[in-house]
Amino acid sequence: MFDEHIGTYTIVSYMKYFIAWYYLLPLGLAPHFAQAQAGYPPPCDQIKQVKLDTDQNKRLILINFMRNCVGKYWLNDKGIVLLREYQNEQGKLCWLLLPSIDDSYKDNPPNRFASFEGDIILVFDADSNRNVKPTIGDKTLLNQCLEQIIGDRVYTRPVIKGRWTDMVLPFTDRKMKEGAHRHALGNGGSLLIIFNSDGSYEKLLPV
Repeated sequence: MFDEHIGTYTIVSYMKYFIAWYYLLPLGLAPHFAQAQAGYPPPCDQIKQVKLDTDQNKRLILINFMRNCVGKYWLNDKGIVLLREYQNEQGKLCWLLLPSIDDSYKDNPPNRFASFEGDIILVFDADSNRNVKPTIGDKTLLNQCLEQIIGDRVYTRPVIKGRWTDMVLPFTDRKMKEGAHRHALGNGGSLLIIFNSDGSYEKLLPV
C-alpha cells in the first residue's frame, strides 16, 4: 500500500536501492555499495552522530515535523531541530521537538546530533520534566564542533544591548528605562511525542 506521507522521492530512492542490491548481491559487491552509500563522516568527533529514524513511525514523525517547520518556523533558509529525549514518569520514551533558527543551543550544547534528509537535529538529554540536563564535556570544544556541522543553518544571536526610549508611564509619570520588548507566545511549533511499548505513539502539543 502506498503511504502518501512518504512521497514519490522516497519511493524512487527505495527502488533504486533495491535494484542495486538485487544486481550487486550475486557479485559480492553489495557490502561495498552499502559502505559507499554511508555518506561523509562528521567533520569533527567531539559530537556523537546518532540515528533517530530507526523505524517507520519515527521516520514519518520527523518528516512531518520538518515539513511543518519549512516556511512557517524555518525562514530564509535557516533552521534546525532541537530534540529533547527523556523518559516520562511512566518510563516511556519521549521526544520534545522544537524548531530553531538561532544559535541558542550554544548555552548548553548537546553531545549528540542526527542528520536527517539533509537537515540537522541536535539531541539533548532531558529530565522527566522536559528540562535539558547540563552539558557534559567542554562547551567550547562542543560548540566549535557544532559550528562545523550546522554551518549557516542558524542565525548568530546579536549582543544584548539596551533600548533607549522617551516613554513616560501614564498616571505615575515614571520614565521608562527600556524600550518595548516583544515575546512570542504559544508553543512555537513544538511537538511532544510519547512512544508506547507496543510500537504506537501519541502526539501532544506541550503546555
